Amino acid sequence: MEYINGKDLYQMFNYGSYNILKERKKLNDINVFPVPDNDTGNNLASTLQAIQQKSVVDENFHDALGTISESALYGARGNSGVIFAQFCNGLRFASEGKAQVTIKEFAEMVSKSVEYIYDSISNPVEGTMLTVIKDWANSLIDIVKKNVTTIKRVFESAFQYAKKSLELTKEKLQILKKHNVVDSGAMGFVLFLKGINSYYNKEAIEEVDYEEIEITHTDTHDEFVEFRYCTEGLVQANKSFNKTELRNMLEKYGDSLIIAKGLNIFRIHIHTNNPEIVFEELRNYGKIITQKVDNMKLDIALTNSKRTRVILTDSIADIPKEILHKENIVQIPINLTVDGIDYFDKLSINNKILFDLIAKTSEYPTTSMPSVKYVENMYKRLLETFDELIVIAVSSNLSGTYRIFTEAANKFNEEDKKIHIVDSLSNSVSQGLLVKKASDLLNDNLSTDKIIEKLEEAKKKTKVFVCLNTIKYATMSGRVPKVVGKIGEFIGMRPIMSLNEEGKGIGFGFAFSKNGITKKIKKLIKKEMDSDGIESFGLVHCMNDSLLNEYKEIFTEMIGKEPEYVTEVSSATAIHSGIGTVAIGYIRK
Repeated sequence: MEYINGKDLYQMFNYGSYNILKERKKLNDINVFPVPDNDTGNNLASTLQAIQQKSVVDENFHDALGTISESALYGARGNSGVIFAQFCNGLRFASEGKAQVTIKEFAEMVSKSVEYIYDSISNPVEGTMLTVIKDWANSLIDIVKKNVTTIKRVFESAFQYAKKSLELTKEKLQILKKHNVVDSGAMGFVLFLKGINSYYNKEAIEEVDYEEIEITHTDTHDEFVEFRYCTEGLVQANKSFNKTELRNMLEKYGDSLIIAKGLNIFRIHIHTNNPEIVFEELRNYGKIITQKVDNMKLDIALTNSKRTRVILTDSIADIPKEILHKENIVQIPINLTVDGIDYFDKLSINNKILFDLIAKTSEYPTTSMPSVKYVENMYKRLLETFDELIVIAVSSNLSGTYRIFTEAANKFNEEDKKIHIVDSLSNSVSQGLLVKKASDLLNDNLSTDKIIEKLEEAKKKTKVFVCLNTIKYATMSGRVPKVVGKIGEFIGMRPIMSLNEEGKGIGFGFAFSKNGITKKIKKLIKKEMDSDGIESFGLVHCMNDSLLNEYKEIFTEMIGKEPEYVTEVSSATAIHSGIGTVAIGYIRK
């Protein structure tokens, strides 16, 4: 009798991964469900590569599945990747105590795994990867019942059923029929099964470098997407973890919900407009290990864009989401570490959540730059669609983000692909105004050289005044020496912070009351109006609507025009400025 052991299993996944890597581009191009964001190939490839890189080869079938399933949960990306990870975990739980299995036992395990997958999905949709896995599982059972016991023959026969099931997906889902494509995730699973056959046929496979595979999108899709963010979290489950309770809680925040559960960890996948609330809720169910938030609507808009240029900035630039979304501006998040958990600024955390957490933790939050790898991946994705990227970074004298942007750009700057990095010498609302100006210039169809020239001129005329309600948070974050901070808190000092011409932080004055700070800012703005005048201005705040509205009324009258926008300050800035902060930024004429 033939058996499948752990080494066989590892090679089955290895061969399946190879096929998905080879066809990643095609899987991306036909990806129209659940949203047409052209990333199913990337997500499945990432999931399978995590299995290859993190799992340990073990002859014991169940033990091998243990490392494979955990690796899958850690590496899973996207709807298809999380479903595949749950498929692996279903096999793991069904294989308890099995050092090796017959093809009959394997077929039964796959059938149980299907139940496990369906139980993890809030609203299972037929005509997808789910259907193909289910049909393949049923065919395995049927073929074994016909006394076909050779492993190779069973897999070959079941593969034919899976291919038929794949073709039928375009008849089961209207969106697939409309575009005359099969489901991308389902095709990925069939490619995985093809790899299993290749292993048992003793076919040779080549090593494929994930990073070297060229991806180009040839298809464009314009389907309506209700929820903006594809959100995922890997969580170390607490002892009281209740999957049903978690599902009921998360369902109200979006759709495409999947909860993939391993032994001690679980991964959630959901499409939502409020990723920060999802992560706030997840903290009640365990310790968050990793987070992922992808802007699906932006990905679709950029993929379908007819432009050859796009604007990028970092999340320190305070500019409303409405403008970012309307103008398809890419914003790369700064990282915040709060109570040992890493968050994405403006995506997986907001100021209310931030300061609620600060009140409960003894260790003050810190910030860190996006990694070079993260920025390189973003550049790579954008350069599939655009010839030029215009990047506006927070002042190089405040953060190393400008350096990260520049280092990452060095790998891509060729004759036909240009990445232009502008050191804004600004932050917060003044940096945001420069980003908006760049967008306006782009809409006016100015040449890239002219846009850069005008930005270089404008940044010399840009100013920001940040009015702190208290010196407390600047002291806690280390921006102000403790001795100075203690004295400042005791006497009720309210500092005004700004940047000098080199983009370095400076103290610009202080007062002991809200009215005192307002008088000083009014005096500064009047001085500007009496000289060159102000071309544009914006206002930001941290949980201080009343003072924000007061400033809006005062400075609209003084400057003679409405602000370009008002918005919340970045959480990465708020940890230094604190609750109650209001800032005004402007560009002189």
